[in-house]
Amino acid sequence: MIKESRNIAAAFAALTLSVAAFAHSDGKVVAEPVEAAMRGVTSLRQAQRPTEVAKEPTVDCSANEKSLANRVTGQDLYKEFQNPPKSARPRVWWHWMNGNITKDGIRKDLLWMQKAGIVGFHNFDAGLETPQIVDKRLIYMTPEWKDAFKSAINLADSLDMEMTIASSPGWSETGGPWVKDEDAMKKLVWRQIEVKGGKPVSVKLPEGFDITGPFMDFTGSYDAVSQVFFKKKFYRDIAVVGVKLCDNDINLKDLHPKITSSGCEATSEEMLERITGDSVGDYLDVKADNNGRCWLQYEFAEPQTIKAVVVSELRKDSNPYAHTKELQYSDDGVNFKSINLSYQATAQRTYAIPTTTAKYFRLSLKDNGGKKDCNFGISQFAISTVTRIQLAGDKAGNSFYRLLWMEDTPHSTEAARLDDVVDLTPYVKDGVLNWTAPEGNWRIFRFGYSLTGKTNHPASPEATGLEVDKLDPKAITEYFNNYLQTYVDATEGKLGKGGIEYLLTDSYEAGAQTWTGNMFAEFKARKGYDLLRWMPALTGMVLNSTEETERFLFDWRRTIGDMIAEYHYDLQNEILKPYGMKRYTESHENYRANLSDGMDCKRYAEIPMSAFWMDYKMGSIFNTRYEADVRESASVAHIYGQNIAAAESFTSDGYKGGAWVFSPAVLKPTADAAMAAGLNRFVIHTSPHQPVDDKIPGLGLGKWGQWFDRHQTWADQAKVWTDYLSRSCFMLQQGRFVADVAYYYGEDNNVTGIMLKKAPALPYGYNYDYFSPSVIRDLAKADNGELTVPSGMRYKVLMLDANVKHMSIDILRKIKEFADAGITICGAKPSKLASNTGTEEEFKALVNDIWNSGRKNVTAGVPAEKVLSRMNLKPDFTIVNGNSKDIKFVHRTLGNGEIYWVTNLSKDTREITASFRTTGKKPVIWHAEDASTEPAGYEFADGRTNVRMTLTQHQSVFVMLTDDTDVAKTELPQISTEILAEINTPWSAKFQQGRGAPESTTFDKLTSLTESSEAGIQYFSGAVTYSNTFKLKKKEIRSKDSVILDLGELKDLAEVTVNGKNLGVIWNAPFMVDITKALRNGTNTIEVKVINMWHNRLVGDVQPGVTEKITYTQMEFFKPDEPLLPAGLLGPVRIIGQTIDK
Repeated sequence: MIKESRNIAAAFAALTLSVAAFAHSDGKVVAEPVEAAMRGVTSLRQAQRPTEVAKEPTVDCSANEKSLANRVTGQDLYKEFQNPPKSARPRVWWHWMNGNITKDGIRKDLLWMQKAGIVGFHNFDAGLETPQIVDKRLIYMTPEWKDAFKSAINLADSLDMEMTIASSPGWSETGGPWVKDEDAMKKLVWRQIEVKGGKPVSVKLPEGFDITGPFMDFTGSYDAVSQVFFKKKFYRDIAVVGVKLCDNDINLKDLHPKITSSGCEATSEEMLERITGDSVGDYLDVKADNNGRCWLQYEFAEPQTIKAVVVSELRKDSNPYAHTKELQYSDDGVNFKSINLSYQATAQRTYAIPTTTAKYFRLSLKDNGGKKDCNFGISQFAISTVTRIQLAGDKAGNSFYRLLWMEDTPHSTEAARLDDVVDLTPYVKDGVLNWTAPEGNWRIFRFGYSLTGKTNHPASPEATGLEVDKLDPKAITEYFNNYLQTYVDATEGKLGKGGIEYLLTDSYEAGAQTWTGNMFAEFKARKGYDLLRWMPALTGMVLNSTEETERFLFDWRRTIGDMIAEYHYDLQNEILKPYGMKRYTESHENYRANLSDGMDCKRYAEIPMSAFWMDYKMGSIFNTRYEADVRESASVAHIYGQNIAAAESFTSDGYKGGAWVFSPAVLKPTADAAMAAGLNRFVIHTSPHQPVDDKIPGLGLGKWGQWFDRHQTWADQAKVWTDYLSRSCFMLQQGRFVADVAYYYGEDNNVTGIMLKKAPALPYGYNYDYFSPSVIRDLAKADNGELTVPSGMRYKVLMLDANVKHMSIDILRKIKEFADAGITICGAKPSKLASNTGTEEEFKALVNDIWNSGRKNVTAGVPAEKVLSRMNLKPDFTIVNGNSKDIKFVHRTLGNGEIYWVTNLSKDTREITASFRTTGKKPVIWHAEDASTEPAGYEFADGRTNVRMTLTQHQSVFVMLTDDTDVAKTELPQISTEILAEINTPWSAKFQQGRGAPESTTFDKLTSLTESSEAGIQYFSGAVTYSNTFKLKKKEIRSKDSVILDLGELKDLAEVTVNGKNLGVIWNAPFMVDITKALRNGTNTIEVKVINMWHNRLVGDVQPGVTEKITYTQMEFFKPDEPLLPAGLLGPVRIIGQTIDK
């Protein structure tokens, strides 16, 4: 026998459980003496009672429905912690795939969801070219489809499930076959010519681009369905505008260049006409040489000075952007220097280059995809003698990628004057301009709009149509009323309570929109000046100065962004109200998906929502961009008062992120990281509808998982996982979030763009919420030196991100109010006026007043750590002993108590002393895995509570501080452990049938199933039940406070039975089970049903020579050489006695 004695906090890197330390016979929460509380201990924290199936929740006790004062007692919380209410439990995304629908499958799906602790679903009709596996497809909104859907709604209602539908067929965004062309998403297009003034002009204007596509006449698309809609022809005129050019704005044709190319067969004249024209989609074919290079060149008789270049090019035989480009220049045509032309997302890319004088200018393209023999297309290569707007396409709202890293255009006043812009529309009839032009050279623009061609996706073909105009409230209202009416018909009126309660807008994937019918009036109402004269700036022209033009473009983007937020998102509340419905809302998810602010999109949603993905193959727990999106939604919930922040959870790209590998233990650290960012409701992605049972694992959402449905290997054990999520979310919905810092990220961007690769530079132990421009402008107020919002949140510091470099005057005025009220302001400071709605004089005066007048409460460029230290604001949470790396926290304050949640996101065990910014409350530790609690060793010092604890890998705990105590310090006794038995005898094993393995076998020793020489075992996926016996004497049992079964290592989760007593499911390491009450004198029997993932069987089915597969998936994720994952019971298995030292 081996004996060892350790401190209780370190015994097997675990903590001792004791409900006795928490519950008292009179119903009050009191602290018993530690020795009494520890007496009769039955388990270690990891040697837990495996979670048993709890009763289904019957009461929805949303935290935001109760005041803080009503939720302060630990006993009240604990009752619901054991069996969390509906508000805390997960929902799933339930995808119906391309008409593969059966009523039998619907019934089985919903009953499994209920059994698994799922209380609702978000239903999608998806396509993705999913193959037919049912006898007859049920096509979207046909009578057969409606009948099946009605049966789903009725059964779900009987199960008290929350029901949600997506905002369109597919998942993004708001479109369908009923959307008329005139109501679809629109883009601004233009044609241009130049004329000489000082005489009457009569000229036929070029026809407007009626091509459907994302930009001008460019028709690039990423999906086959959209190509169908790109065949549409649609065009409407907006206005004809003339602008007098400055003297140095010279037409290239007047310079008579010679155009040559390394691989184009067109003549010099044809190339010049094509590359300086309006077309972006009419590409010259240019073949690369054997090194994957090609070029197109201007040659001038005399050196020319160039200040900008406009380029549109792509790879024609592979990824359009798998290349690099340079502008090369030379005086002799032999020796060239280069200017790098960085990536821009628009089809037409504008670069304001350093002033460059040369005789030769060459666009040089080089393949960087490893292919030497390739073809390029060049539709535009125009060089300009005056400055044009850097990133003009992005800044005009045609794409968004580079807006994340905004680049200012170099200063220039060598430009056309705004006063020289003329509305020529009255002079045009039947496309002919008749006008007496004043002296000078004039550029004439024919502005119009056509369709972007964007469709809702990825819907079934029958449910696919154009996306509705996101800037037109009338079109949006009509769209939703048409859409919702189809569900009124399908459900026989069951919308609202007892039926479909919510609408979900998924992540925005509809692309750019740059026009709508009421744009002139919208711009004037919002910005106070006329749009028409500024329209040439939308083509990249500079008017008056680069600074003034940049400010107009800011106003243009903000107008579109505000319209999207107000009409496509806010308006949904009014549209849904008559139906008794509310909404879940995602927005950008990552990068920047449109010109709106993400917090604005979610601000009035009942449930603000985000998304996070699994990066299993990359070995990453939680990408920074996921944290940004989750915290954005959490900030909305904290500030606007919803309290619930949901997320599309555990999404995975099966090829890049991992497929069929996601056990609860794999998912847990990512779930915990999401909760650390503010999540408190999981909506699991995805639970695809399984219409049949003879194809397993069955259908999926194309390549996207993770796969959480009734065909998952651990479907029968899923409730232990959802209980963990539910208990955690229940606690994280209580009280009010505590944050010291309001982090303002600035304008003309969004959280998921700015925080794509970084988090706010705050010192450890302080939490924060994001502030949007709308929060600064409309909600935040100063009160007693703190920022407050109507929800009751209070913040001690306003920190400004570097993105405040450009700031509009209305925001700056609010910052001045905060500074005057004594708010501590730190971080960056603005340096440029962002909008034409203010003056530079006022901007400079306000900046000087706020930052340069000696205010003690305002700093710029000072690290936050120093600012907080000067305030004497101590961290809310810190580690005073031990390693704090990857340990995160959330603090929720109750009426007269505190909840701290602490998570260890590392793979290492951490023995720490955690320090909390509160005192006078006795800490008790709660575990969400099994609703167990335990006392804690602690000490009050300097107004703080220091708690000693050990956190094993990926472990999370709640530290409850709800009960007053005058005991300033408590030490916990030590615990001794003794190995009573090691089970080394052969194990018998029975395999789940239908998975390719034999019915049973015997293992002389425990190893991974993958080490078996028998293919059916080697590639097995499913449940295998191991059986064995061990002996214990009565005195060995009675002499211990508890006896623990230590299973060592297993993959991936297990149900444990001892002497016929089912002890439930264990799903995360260390795999220890309290077996004290199941033991008997003498021989004891043990059964361990171990379940692994589908991965190994799927790999087995692609091995050479396999003629009959056991599995079915519509996509193959694995090759024969894919490494197998460890599987089964690996051990070593030991029986351990535990004794509390007296």
